[in-house]
Amino acid sequence: MSNKRGNFIESVVSIPDRDKITLSVEEFPFKCTLSLSPLISYWESKIKSDPECNATRVKELANLLRQKPELLEPTQDLSLIEKYIDTVDILMEDIFPSALWENDLRAAVIPYHFQSFYATPRLEELRLLRGGNLSEKLNLDLKTLLFRLTLSAYTHILEKFYNANFTVDEPFIFTIKDKFTGLERHYKLSIEQKFMDVKARGELKKLTPQEINFLINRYNDLDLWMQKLPPEDFEFTGFAIYDFTDVTNEETISSLRYDLLDKDSVSSEEGFLSLQQKLRVLFELPSLRLGLASCPALQEFDSSYARRIWHGLVLTNTCDIKQKDLEESVYQAVIRDGHTIVVEDLESFGTPTRIEKQLLEAGVRNLIIAPLQYEGKIIGLLELATPIPGELNALSTIRLKEILPLFALAMNRSLDELRSSIQNIIKEKYTAIHPIVEWRFTQAAINLLEKMERNVSSEIEPIVFRDIYPLYGVSDIRSSASERNKAIQGDLLEQLVLAKEVILSAKDNLPLSILDELTFKIDKLSQNIVHELASGDEALVLDFLRSEIEPLFDHFQKRYPSTTEAIENYRRAVNNPSGAVYNKRKAYEESLYRINESISNFLDREEEKAQQIFPHYFEKYRTDGLEYDIYIGSSLLNTGQFEPIYLKNMRLWQLMLTCEIARRIQNLRADLKLPLEITQLILVHSNPISIRFRMDEKKFDVEGADNIRYEIIKKRIDKATVLGTEERLTQPGKIAIVYTQPKEAQEYMRYIEFLQSEGYVGEEIEHLDLEEMQGVQGLKALRVTVNLQEHLRHDIDAGDELLKIAQSAALN
Repeated sequence: MSNKRGNFIESVVSIPDRDKITLSVEEFPFKCTLSLSPLISYWESKIKSDPECNATRVKELANLLRQKPELLEPTQDLSLIEKYIDTVDILMEDIFPSALWENDLRAAVIPYHFQSFYATPRLEELRLLRGGNLSEKLNLDLKTLLFRLTLSAYTHILEKFYNANFTVDEPFIFTIKDKFTGLERHYKLSIEQKFMDVKARGELKKLTPQEINFLINRYNDLDLWMQKLPPEDFEFTGFAIYDFTDVTNEETISSLRYDLLDKDSVSSEEGFLSLQQKLRVLFELPSLRLGLASCPALQEFDSSYARRIWHGLVLTNTCDIKQKDLEESVYQAVIRDGHTIVVEDLESFGTPTRIEKQLLEAGVRNLIIAPLQYEGKIIGLLELATPIPGELNALSTIRLKEILPLFALAMNRSLDELRSSIQNIIKEKYTAIHPIVEWRFTQAAINLLEKMERNVSSEIEPIVFRDIYPLYGVSDIRSSASERNKAIQGDLLEQLVLAKEVILSAKDNLPLSILDELTFKIDKLSQNIVHELASGDEALVLDFLRSEIEPLFDHFQKRYPSTTEAIENYRRAVNNPSGAVYNKRKAYEESLYRINESISNFLDREEEKAQQIFPHYFEKYRTDGLEYDIYIGSSLLNTGQFEPIYLKNMRLWQLMLTCEIARRIQNLRADLKLPLEITQLILVHSNPISIRFRMDEKKFDVEGADNIRYEIIKKRIDKATVLGTEERLTQPGKIAIVYTQPKEAQEYMRYIEFLQSEGYVGEEIEHLDLEEMQGVQGLKALRVTVNLQEHLRHDIDAGDELLKIAQSAALN
């Protein structure tokens, strides 16, 4: 081998078993051979493309290669490279520049294989292509690895022979252990194929554009590709250049982002240790320790609730540290002022507090403490510590800024889950019982006490109400998800415009290229948001603005006063608890809140009066709109007294109530910042059902297979469409009445005719068949238009006028 370079790498083709693999020529479906003949074409083309090229030198190199005809012929014998390594060294001068030879991570390999025949010393030292388990390095099983290589080969064939541009943009990432730190390092592989060619063996098979598109659309079906383009019809020859780039930081941050999406990432032991290991890789410190602690309101600091998410260096959920212990300690400035603290050596503290003493006892000398902030509030602390002074310093905080928002989001989610768990316990143990059925629960409790006194089975008896009639209604916000997205889009775009104005004002005095890049990034984010707001876009934009734009403001104002106006405009726009522009979202949320409050308050007031006419069970649920269930029947009552007239009255009352809700919201729209619309629906179910109180969920649910269909219909009818069209059943300004039996339609036709005479609804009545839905067939609907005039014949603002009318009509 050449003493000048001498970096021939032996072929790795043996496969001892499928668990420890190196990709072999035999398993790859295409024939691949090594040839240096493309180098002649490369050097000769330089004469035409490079005016400064030494033509004489190129001819000498071409002649040199031709003097070794064995190197020009396709071969699988890599020992030829070692035999002529001096010649190969000369031919590879342009591809492997001498100035970069020692530090580059580059190799020449057989096409579509990981067999290197020429590589830089640094690549050989890292053993990226040599030794070890290739499958483990790539984190891919053999089947997936072969699939990706084979598909890539087919893209090359399509491009050359069929003029079809189909690329696979999924790079290989190699992961190895650093021999000094023992930590993982990640390297991205880029493949240069200009010295590689594919040849057809025999007559080329013709494919129509339709057949090519058919193949591309089924890229994951390689059996189909092999039928259409058999591998034995092609041969790859020449060599490929593999370039490796260290992407450890990018891969680690990406992995951290993915891990922090897991709900247990900061609360479980396994998740916490995984995060700590990734931070060790990011900071290149094998002894790095991670600490996380929630930081609630000061009045809750000493409570057990606050310590549920304490996995800190000394702030653990079993520690006896109190709020007063943090005074004058290294933690005080972080919690009080939101500053990031860097302590290069704890032993240098002249008068350490109890906290510093405990940290030193835990082996901590070097320390960073940073606040985790969410929507302008400190919700937690992140600690990084090492036993060696100075390993973490002020420069470490630059890298820390990239990951703090990720940890803040994860901490906030864990706090939300904790709060939700607490609320669930409260609901589980202290759920309020509706007064109408309280008697039955009291009876069951008394029966249980009697059983316990007799030392018999102490399980509480089931609470079931049979033969009751359900009424269901919903007032929903029209296109609520779309309106919410529009609001988020509008606010993000406004904030990006304000940020761009700051950058443009700075460019007038500071002609830096990085400001052009920031402007480009802002424009790109704006275009993406205008096109489509995907999940995660909001966090992405705000993270960019807070980490890359806002930190520039103080510097701009000090050095370039002309930027002050643009910066102040931006700051005024985000001066709210969310720390972001919140105009359109605020308008949406306030409008949604006012609509729901108006409906909810009106329902509560009128329902309370309806209880006086005849007791019934009532339960409402708030979503983007408001839905409610009403149950009425004799078994709900301790007295058992019930007559069908009360059911008829309740149905008519519900219909009139729905009309009044529509009228009230229509009048309210003029005062809303965002004039949202509502749609309304009533479900009719004539057959009596049974409901059972579920102890596990502390709620009523239908009982029996026949009754479950009613619940299925409830869950799906809000998406119902008119048969033969794509028109949604529910429309603004109208009431949809869904039914299954003709007698139900007849009953409600009577009510509608009465409401027409009273001026509640218009003259037109639509009789509609509905499209089938999963598990739901045969639904029909009546649809009427509500009279939205401000003054009806009977205005129910006085209170119980609606009930009086309903009672009178039901009796008639």
